Amino acid sequence: MKKSILIIFALALFFGCTDDNEKKPFSGEGYKPIYISKDKAFIIKAEQPTILLNPGKLFLYNNYIYITDKGSGVHILDNTNPASPTKLKFISIPGVKDVVVKNGVLFADNITDLIALDISDLSNITVKKRIKDVYPLEDQYYPDGVSGYFECVDPDKGYVLRWEKAILENAKCYK
Repeated sequence: MKKSILIIFALALFFGCTDDNEKKPFSGEGYKPIYISKDKAFIIKAEQPTILLNPGKLFLYNNYIYITDKGSGVHILDNTNPASPTKLKFISIPGVKDVVVKNGVLFADNITDLIALDISDLSNITVKKRIKDVYPLEDQYYPDGVSGYFECVDPDKGYVLRWEKAILENAKCYK
């Protein structure tokens, strides 16, 4: 009995393990990277309000609502009248995933950098400080919080802003 269990266990290990390098290209639903050129990736600017495309984190600070638009920036809404918030600004921050505000300063990730924006005067938003290479570039090579096949990142196309669901042809990367 012990011998047959040992043989079954050995066979399961032998046939159950696969080498990731042996995976065949996959076609079907997965994720593809959306890129930004390297020369535009670190440009931060305050703009007119825009449509929210990929909503992320939402929080209140003073009389304002801040909504992260994953990969592209932060929307600011005036919440003085909570029954009818008004769109005020959009801060373009390529690659942003997370933000926090404290004492009139908005902290955000911008591709690999951490930036601090002075938002005490919303008509004059400025970059106060940039700390380069806080976030490893390799972190953007995989879609966050999902597993399965995805289109491999091509660094020659730029930096990854975000990941989108797509029908893939011959995807070779898997997480």
